[in-house]
Amino acid sequence: MQEKVLVIGGTGMLGLPVAKRLKADNFQVTILSSHPERARERLGDRFDIVGGDVTRPESLRKAMDGFELVYLNLSAKRDPVLYEKIEIGGSANTAQVAHELGIKRLITITGASSKGEERGVVFLDAKVRAERAIIDSGVPYTIMRASWFFESLPHFVRGNKLTILGKQPIPRAWLAASDYAAQVSAAYRTDEAANKCFYNLGPEKITIGEAVRRYRDAHHPDKKISTLPIPLVKFVAFFTRSRTTRNTARFFEYFDSQPEDVDASEADRMLGPNTTTLDDWLRSAR
Repeated sequence: MQEKVLVIGGTGMLGLPVAKRLKADNFQVTILSSHPERARERLGDRFDIVGGDVTRPESLRKAMDGFELVYLNLSAKRDPVLYEKIEIGGSANTAQVAHELGIKRLITITGASSKGEERGVVFLDAKVRAERAIIDSGVPYTIMRASWFFESLPHFVRGNKLTILGKQPIPRAWLAASDYAAQVSAAYRTDEAANKCFYNLGPEKITIGEAVRRYRDAHHPDKKISTLPIPLVKFVAFFTRSRTTRNTARFFEYFDSQPEDVDASEADRMLGPNTTTLDDWLRSAR
């Protein structure tokens, strides 16, 4: 019998590959969306879709009832207000309802940079607090702390150029969403993966600058690469009073100096290693 999994946040860059992989691996997949009509327009009849809102526990109870597994992929889009409301509150609500309903496993994605510790950086601390809310709820969980995804590279394109904030000298173990999705699927099928936090890393470490350059060469050879000093971006944010620019500057300021000194060996052993290289991904993304 197919296990029934509810994917929350399953229409986006990372959630949809997970939904596709779970379906390919013979799970019965339903996607929860706060905008179900919009989700149906995008996905057609590929998945069952149910409406629900992670900020409203009563809507979650109705949507989650009858499922055995839940996958959670929430994004606050670097908005501090949404971090509190969606990433932290939404994760806590989902975990609590999952515990009440006897969900067999809740899997969520956070980030390799959090390392499970609050560091006074809002976008990292929100993920740590979301992790704690899930762990403390009592629901069986698996937390995926993933590195940077190749699928984020198109977001560096701004008009007629690709823009990098800061020097970004630290190599990071970029990975493909398809590899990550396979690890999520394996985690549901592995009892040993319950109540664990994994680091999900790719097979090679590459700086942001190198990844962006290779992406540019493969897909946008006519565009130039621009590197902006973070103090300049913060200066612009101050005078324009742009919260988005300010939060983006803080985001890249953190990664400009923090090493990715985490160990993915347990995830590789238990869930299978991520093997897609940047060159592999660039060829498949053509």
